Amino acid sequence: MFAKGFVKENQVLERLGTQKHEHAIGELDLKCCKLENKAMEKQHQHEHKREQHEFCIMQMQVLMSQGQQAVPAMQSQNHPLFEGLGLMGELNDTMPPSEFHFNTL
Repeated sequence: MFAKGFVKENQVLERLGTQKHEHAIGELDLKCCKLENKAMEKQHQHEHKREQHEFCIMQMQVLMSQGQQAVPAMQSQNHPLFEGLGLMGELNDTMPPSEFHFNTL
């Protein structure tokens, strides 16, 4: 009878040990999955930032190319936008720089 109780106790302890190991393995698997998800999320964020940067660069290139196309058009129109502001006369003045007077406060 003593031997049967000892065997049962050993089996229970063995099962408990196995369960503890299985639990530890499950926790490690869960940690591993969390780390993999975190790494994938960081990679996704990095790719998203890179795509945003590329988009901004393309926008700037488009705006710059549009600006370069607009400059010759403005030159051929004799700057009508600036004439309304009274700036064309100042731009076309041939006064030497020494004749400019600045008001200092």
